[in-house]
Amino acid sequence: RVVTFDLDGVRIGLATCYDVRFPELFRAHADAGARLSLLPASWGAGPGKREQWELLIRARALDATVWLAAVGQADPAATGPAPATSAPTGIGHSALVGPDGTVRERLEAGPGLLVGDVDPEEVTAVRRRVSVLANRRLGRSSQAVSS
Repeated sequence: RVVTFDLDGVRIGLATCYDVRFPELFRAHADAGARLSLLPASWGAGPGKREQWELLIRARALDATVWLAAVGQADPAATGPAPATSAPTGIGHSALVGPDGTVRERLEAGPGLLVGDVDPEEVTAVRRRVSVLANRRLGRSSQAVSS
C-alpha cells in the first residue's frame, strides 16, 4: 500500500530500496499529495550499480515531479575493509533530487551528513512546466483496454 505522512505541512511518501525500480509507487505518492518521497536504501554493489542508482533516483523524482531524498547506506569499504558478507552493504551516494530530476545535493560513498533545502512550492512550478502527471495515458483515472 502507498504510505504517506505529513510533517510540518508537507506530505511525504515512503519507499524502500527495491521500490526505486517502480515509477508507479512514486506517482502514487504524488497522487496522494506528496511533495517529497523518502527512499532509504542498501543498494548492492557491483558493475554498473552506482550508475543504476543515480539514474533511477533522478528518474523517479522526474517521473512523479516530487523531491526525492535518496538515503543510501554508506559503503563500508569506504572507511575500511569490506565486511565478509553476501548481503548488500550499500554503496553510499545519498542524494537530494529536485522535482525536475536535478541532483541538488549529494554525498560520496562514505558516511556523511547531507543537509539540503526542500521547497515544496517548487513541485507546483515544475508540474506547471512538465505536466507528466496530468498527461498520463494510464493512471488512476484511466482504464487499460485489452484485446
